[in-house]
Formats: sequence, structure tokens, C-alpha cells
Amino acid sequence: MPIPFDDLKVESTQSGAVAWLRFVEESRGKGIRAALFQTSAQGEPLDFCFSRMDQHESIGPWGIAKSKIRSSLARSLFGAATSSPALILALAEEVPEGVFIDEIQVGLPLCRIGTAGVQTRAESAYGNLVNGRLQLLWEEDPPGAEFAASRLLGEVMGRFNSVEPFNRAAKGLDEAFNDERIQAMMALPGLATVISLSSLPKPTEVPANRSSGNDEAVQEPGLVLRPGLTLAERLWAVLAAPPEQDQDIQLSWPGELMPFQQEGVQALLDNCRLLLADDMGLGKTLQAIAALRILRARKVVQSCLVAAPAGLLDQWRREIEKWAPELSAIIIRGSTADRSWQWAAERNVTLVSYDTLRSDFGGNSQSPVRRKTWDVVVADEAQRIKNRNDTSDALKGLQRRRSWALTGTPIENHEEELASVLEFVDHDGSAPPRRYQPGTELLQRHSELQLRRKKGDVLDDLPPKQVSKVTIDLNPKQRKRYDKAEQDGIVYLKSLGAEVGVRHVLELITRLKQICNADPETGESSKLDDIKDRLKQLAAQGHKALIFSQYVTDTSGVAAAADYLKDLNPLTITGDMPQQERAEILKRFKACDEHKVLVMSLRAGGLGLNLQEASYVFHLDRWWNPAVERQAEDRSHRYGQTVKVNVIKYSCSGTIEERIDEILERKQHLFDELIDDVSLDLSVRMSREELFGLFGLERMKTSGRERE
Repeated sequence: MPIPFDDLKVESTQSGAVAWLRFVEESRGKGIRAALFQTSAQGEPLDFCFSRMDQHESIGPWGIAKSKIRSSLARSLFGAATSSPALILALAEEVPEGVFIDEIQVGLPLCRIGTAGVQTRAESAYGNLVNGRLQLLWEEDPPGAEFAASRLLGEVMGRFNSVEPFNRAAKGLDEAFNDERIQAMMALPGLATVISLSSLPKPTEVPANRSSGNDEAVQEPGLVLRPGLTLAERLWAVLAAPPEQDQDIQLSWPGELMPFQQEGVQALLDNCRLLLADDMGLGKTLQAIAALRILRARKVVQSCLVAAPAGLLDQWRREIEKWAPELSAIIIRGSTADRSWQWAAERNVTLVSYDTLRSDFGGNSQSPVRRKTWDVVVADEAQRIKNRNDTSDALKGLQRRRSWALTGTPIENHEEELASVLEFVDHDGSAPPRRYQPGTELLQRHSELQLRRKKGDVLDDLPPKQVSKVTIDLNPKQRKRYDKAEQDGIVYLKSLGAEVGVRHVLELITRLKQICNADPETGESSKLDDIKDRLKQLAAQGHKALIFSQYVTDTSGVAAAADYLKDLNPLTITGDMPQQERAEILKRFKACDEHKVLVMSLRAGGLGLNLQEASYVFHLDRWWNPAVERQAEDRSHRYGQTVKVNVIKYSCSGTIEERIDEILERKQHLFDELIDDVSLDLSVRMSREELFGLFGLERMKTSGRERE
């Protein structure tokens, strides 16, 4: 049943679909093809209904017959359509005024599009339109602003090329009638076929001027039509809204983007799939936000999901407010009930932590995050999806049109991690999604999808970073405590015999490293004595410093260091601290001159912070993964730093730390050969021989029960 005109108000429950009615004459007057192409207001295809009719001499001369044939075809199309659009648009030259509407009795608002002063005409087999100034010809009185038809027409006419869907409809007719089965079906006059397109997986998109690698593929601009696709899939390919042309959009920015950042923004605009692997501190977040803002201004992107570590969500929202104030943003967090309405909220940017995304994605196919098709999904600190687990599966399972990954360390441990990250990036909607394995194909695809710039190459005025290794002797009490712990530990390892495993060795290593930081009974520390002496001089000169430790305890970690340095009024940040409290501490460190030292756990302070106020960085202890250490120290050595950054890494002579450092040096060369400036996690990559060799033990025979 047609929907009464008066019911089509803005608050109506109708989907807001627009129908584009198109008629294309076949060559030499053999017949007419017709299409009713329904799209969203943004031009995305919903369904495609088509039919054709031959010329019959009984109808009369061709000029008279065309009107009757079009009326008959229109009745067939509207009769076969599975839903009623809120607005119908047609070309003035193809739809005769007055009589046509009376004959088919559509009962829906119909607007014919013509031109003022320039005749709208069809050209070539596809009927491509030549656009002059558009003229809107309503069949009845124009609807008021409160009606959905009026709102939809405003959205459609505001697009870059509001009559472009008519061209797509003509191409769809050509594609449909090239199908042999359709040709056979259309032997019956007036038979209409409708094909739903809204739920189809999207065809592969490729950048302009890039080959798909398939010699048999038929390439449209931005799309690849692979052999073996169904008619519905082929129709979606030719009916999909094309990428909008670059426009001269005037946007005001709160600051100037560096040339390399402008290039990064352009790369994001040009590529639906990109791994932005710029060195830490070069503004990957800023580049992504700027690209989102431009795509939103071009009306290409409406919805974006950003997955990031929980500690970075508020920073993302602050940067959006600064660099893209017209974009609305919401953070998904809180109770299940709160998250439910937050997911349902229509915002330009939705921010969510990886843990929350994993939880809300779950196994429910009807969950809001799974049902929606996102225009862009951004994985910030994308090394968080380096492992194939529930978290990475949730992110890869999101329906999306663009996939951007941001990380300065796309690999930390082994090639499988790079494969997992690229599986998210290299997404084209196909099922099953791509699965990569270490090898030549992975590395080749990596080179095609990754954009990476190093600070030394793009920041000519960035002050240098000087890294120093300080080997220090344990004080007498520490040395006595350390030697006893090491001897007792070796005796214990030997006593385990065949049951000894890697975890036993790692437990001993941890215990010895903590003693190197501070004596667990007396609190004495040769490292902290040295740091304290240095900081007194640096504070007097006006410098600020960061201190990192992988431990947080009050005997050997962050708490112990803060207590040792209490005369310097230090601040601390650890992973168990609420986000609001962290933000307040960072604000105090940046603004208050009385706080010269910020002591942080390596994991909590190593990501997403901008701490250019500090010019000295101390590593109280060494982490297995040098890349994580660099992430931490580059909180200070980044764009905006005005003085040289001094990094000091401590190890104690004659201890496990010195032996581990030697292995790190040997391994680093091998790691750099795999991926430039990316290091691997030695706690995973060290062989059993290397771990046992740290204590002068020969490799022990393991039981069949435990092989770690």
C-alpha cells in the first residue's frame, strides 16, 4: 500500500530511503529498460529493482509508445519493490509532466529534476548526465520542512553531485541485462526483478592507479570486480557510491601541521587500509584526527570507532576537541547499562578501550558494536592486537569500510605479531578474512600497507637524544644480599633436576633484578644514590626528569624510588591509578615547578603521554624489550622538545643485569634486520640455552610434561 503523503514527516519511522527512477532506451528503438534504485540519503545502495519492455507496433509510433511503456514499467517496478521510499526522484526529460503520475498512482512525493536554461540530456549507452543548474519540479505542492521528503531532498541536493545516482542506475541496468539468466527472464514483458543490496559484503576497494593483481579482473575506479561474483555482488560494485572528489574545503586549524604530517594525512585520505607506523612522538593521533575531520567535511565519513588503551581515551577526546571541534565524540565505559546507551548514541567518533570492546563484542551477533557498519575503525597502539586472541578477533570482526592502524612498533616479538596486525588492516569485507603467515608474502604486503617515518629523517630541528649506559657497583650490603640470593637460586634450580623450567629461571631473574634496584630489607640502593645525586644538580639547573621502573613495589619499584627521592617532592604514576588521578598528576608535573621528578611504571607511563617538559630520563631497571624502553623515553623525546634529551640506563656490575645487557646487544642486530627500528621481546625469543647460560648452567633435560 502506498504511504499517505501526510505521514511522511521527519519523525516518521520510515528508513528515509530515496528512490531514483530511471529509464534508458535501448539502441535502435528496440525497447526501454527501467530501474528503481533505492539508496540512503548518503547514496549507499539499498536495493535495485529493474525491468524492460519491447516496442510493439500495436502500441503505435515509437514517440507515442514511449510514454505508455514507461508508465507500464513504472507500475511493475513499484509493484515489485519490497519497501516504500520517502522520496522519489526522476529526470524531467524521462518522466512526462502530469499524466505519468496520474497513470501509475504512486502515492509518494515525486520530484522531477531538470535544468534551468540547459536541457538535461542522456549521453552514451550509460546515459551519463551533463549537469547544468538544477531545477526541481514537484508533481504536487512542495512538502514543508517538517516532512521527511523535504529533509531528504535537502541532504541529496547538498551532496557533491546530487544526480550522480541516476548514472549509477543506468550502469546497473547495463550490468543486469548482460546477465544471460536475466535476458531469459526478461523475455516476459513487464516482469520486474528486485535485488536487495544493503546486506551484501562490499567488494574489494583498491587505490586509484593500483593494479588488483588479477589480470582477469574488471576494474572500475576504486573497485575490483572479481570473476565468479554473483549478479547481486556485481550490481553492488557498480551501484556503490563512488569516492567523493577532493574539494577545496576551507578548515581552520589550531596549529600548523608539519610537512610530513600533512603527507601522513593525505595517505590516510587516499587509503582505506593503512598501517601508520611513524616513529614515536611524530603525532600519529593528530594525523588520524585531521584525516577524519577532512573526510567528515567531504561527507565521506559519518562514523568512526577508535580502539585504544584505556589510558589514552581521554587524551583522544581532548585532541578531537582541539583539532576537530565540530566532531562529536563519546567514550564507551561504565556499567553495562551505561555502555548500552553509549553504543546507541549517534556520534562522529566513538572511543573504546580494547578490553571493553572485547567484552561488548562478545558472542552476541546482535550487540550494537557488531551490527553497525563503521565508516572507519582506528586501532591505536595497534601492537595491542599483535596476538590472535579474543581482543584482536573482536577488532577484526567489526564491519567497516576503512581500517587504520597506528603504532610505532608493529612488531615486538616475532613475525606472527605483524601478521595479526596486518590481518586487521588488510580488510576488504571478504569472508573468510585474510590470514597471513610469516614469510615473503607477509613482508611484501607489509611494505605496501605501511607508512613509516623516523624522527631523525623528518624533524631536522628536533634536539638529539643521547643514550648512556651506566654500570654501577652494588653497595656492600646489597652485594652480600645479591650473592646469597643468586647462590641459593642456583642450588634450587639444580635441585629441581628434570622438572626445572624456564619459569623457574625467570622467577630467579626477577628476584635478582629487584635486589639490584634496592636491598629489600634495608632499602639501600646504589642506583638510587646515583640518581639522587644527579637530580639534585639537575633540579638546581631547572631540569625535570622521568624515572621508569618495571616494578611498582615499595621495596624495589616505583614506590621505593619515590620514597628514596622524597626530598625532591616526586610524583608517581602506576597502572592501578584511576585515569582522572593520572591526568591530575600529569597536569601538576607540567605546570608546577616544585615537582621536578615523575616516577612511573614502565607500562603505565610508556604510552600516549607527551612530557616534553622533561629533559632527562632514567631507566632504573632494564626491560626485556628495548622497544618498550624507547616508547617510554620518547614520552620526552618527541615533536615539541626544545632541548637535548639525556637517557640513562642502569645496570649493576657482576650481576644478572650485566649478562642480560650483553645478550640484548647481540640480539638487537638480528632484530633490526627483520623490521627497521623494531625490537623483539627477549623473554619470548631467548632460547633455553641462553636463559640457563645466564647462571652458568648447562641445558637441563626437561620432562615431557613441561616444555616452556
